[in-house]
Amino acid sequence: MDLGKIPLLKMITTQMGWLNQRQKVLSENIANADTPQYVPRDLTPLDFADMARSQYKKLAMAGSSPQHITETNAAKVGEFKGQKDKKYPSEPSGNAVVLEEQMLKLSESQVDYELITRLYRKHVGMLKTALGRQ
Repeated sequence: MDLGKIPLLKMITTQMGWLNQRQKVLSENIANADTPQYVPRDLTPLDFADMARSQYKKLAMAGSSPQHITETNAAKVGEFKGQKDKKYPSEPSGNAVVLEEQMLKLSESQVDYELITRLYRKHVGMLKTALGRQ
């Protein structure tokens, strides 16, 4: 059985890859904290919720009665808008790396990775239980 064909596990694997790549980019920022004219980089956020919503939209709800809830008369969920990161002043050497900010992002990535690996393990465990293999 190919676990990559299961949409949820595929999304989890994609998220894990993104978090792994982000960890590398943030580590490079920290390693270049003393490099003159270095500007820190970060990856474009990968929104797990958007990936899940795109999978959800593949299935349309059908109602056999006008009183049933369908996609057209369901309440719309509010969306949150992102806020741009604060721009920190650079040092006299032109280096714009703020170690505290990079360490915070690194810590967030680590926590997110641990969460997503637990989620992956739980889903694989549920599949094993459903198949009768423990």
